[in-house]
Amino acid sequence: MLEYIRNELINLSDKGNYAAFTASLIPGCDNVIGVRQPILKKYAKQLVTENADFRQLIAEPDIYHEETLLRGYVIGYGTAREKDFERALTDLKQFVPLVNNWAVNDGFCAEFKVMDSFRDEFLPYIRECAMSEDEYRARVGLIMLLDHYLKVDELGNKKPRMKKVTLKDIDVNGEKADGKYLGEILSLVNRDFSGNGYYTQMAAGWLLTECFVTFPARIWEFLADKEQLRLDSVSYRKAVNKICESLTPDKEVKAMVKRL
Repeated sequence: MLEYIRNELINLSDKGNYAAFTASLIPGCDNVIGVRQPILKKYAKQLVTENADFRQLIAEPDIYHEETLLRGYVIGYGTAREKDFERALTDLKQFVPLVNNWAVNDGFCAEFKVMDSFRDEFLPYIRECAMSEDEYRARVGLIMLLDHYLKVDELGNKKPRMKKVTLKDIDVNGEKADGKYLGEILSLVNRDFSGNGYYTQMAAGWLLTECFVTFPARIWEFLADKEQLRLDSVSYRKAVNKICESLTPDKEVKAMVKRL
């Protein structure tokens, strides 16, 4: 990151205990200076607005955790403005190897909104990521699927998660709503992630939970069909636990899910 940007991040850092608090949430992350997320995103948007060539802002390596987060946000906002698939794909491929914790992973994925304009074009690379044996490369793939592919109906329109899931919504004999990319998502998440590590398994569980509260009948059918499941037991339990922690399924549905 350019030196003047690094110095500004230090000036924007919280002077209290926010750095220690943030570091406590991200195991192994010891280079936190404590800039709050809203401030970091606001600064990234300012940099992209003020600089026609946003890539020159991120030409130098990072030192601090917040620099890598800022890099991800700058790429997200800059590529969304530019809407150039080839250049955005190059930016994505260059950034993914820098992802080394869940916070950078998830923050970047959420803000890489150019993907919504080129879902089909990005999909081959997202498949590669999701199938990777690397912990965070695989997590990037899974969280990109969650953020940019899951909530899309068969017509390509955005589909919100359900407000409440009841027993009738998981009736596999009834009408089952589907998504344009749901089959692809299930094929990519239906594998053994035990070799990837905890944060990939958490992502798989989170993705399946969001699948459940968006397309409950399809995902109930998926989770209940143990013969076709190749998902590892830890990722499976994460999904079941997160579904039961969610406020969307009612208590009868949660009881059914717990019996899985």
